[in-house]
Amino acid sequence: MRMAALIGAILLILVAVFQGNDSPDTWFAIQKIEIRGDLKYATEQELQSDYSSLLGRSLLSVSLSDALATVLSSQWVASAEIRKVWPNTLQVLVHEHTPLAYWGDGQLISTSAVIIAPSKVPDLPLTKLYGPDDSSDVVLEQFGLVSQVLASTSLRVSTLTLEPRGAWSIIFTNGVAVKLGRDEILERLQRFIAVYKSDLSGRIDQITSVDARYPHGVAVGWKKNK
Repeated sequence: MRMAALIGAILLILVAVFQGNDSPDTWFAIQKIEIRGDLKYATEQELQSDYSSLLGRSLLSVSLSDALATVLSSQWVASAEIRKVWPNTLQVLVHEHTPLAYWGDGQLISTSAVIIAPSKVPDLPLTKLYGPDDSSDVVLEQFGLVSQVLASTSLRVSTLTLEPRGAWSIIFTNGVAVKLGRDEILERLQRFIAVYKSDLSGRIDQITSVDARYPHGVAVGWKKNK
């Protein structure tokens, strides 16, 4: 430890000699931000732009917590590890959010239930979730419950919507739209599944909509024969 401290002190003296009368902040100004990590959604160019405010600041005076706050301000970054690499580099190891579903228009929800609003929304095969402002937690929880109910079927959710008045509706990837209403959502969904398996699965192209808000069955809207 003493030897390391001595070497560090000698290096500082040597830097001071070669830098003349410049202040220590100038000696250790951040000139490079080195970004590491498996980037799937953000690009290094985008992150470099997001972190440009750190350039020129001194490694001596900038705190890791301040630097981390800047790093985490980037929409795709879920967590990060930061190291000061003397004399002029900040090394950032980035861990990205993993998108789970789309939220509204232009946003996503991550697997950790964080809403992401990137400047460019990627085109991914994800479910679209809609709901009033501040309802993302409720909609995401309902999506999880609905997915569990559907796990043993071939049905998959394309769109799940919570209306402002509290009614739920689903559009499946096969195009069938189902109204579930405000109450007993999972029970109504199970009734629809039973009818779908017994009577509807082979006639998907003839269905316009399904209303599952009835207590003992569902109402099916059929396309008119031309």
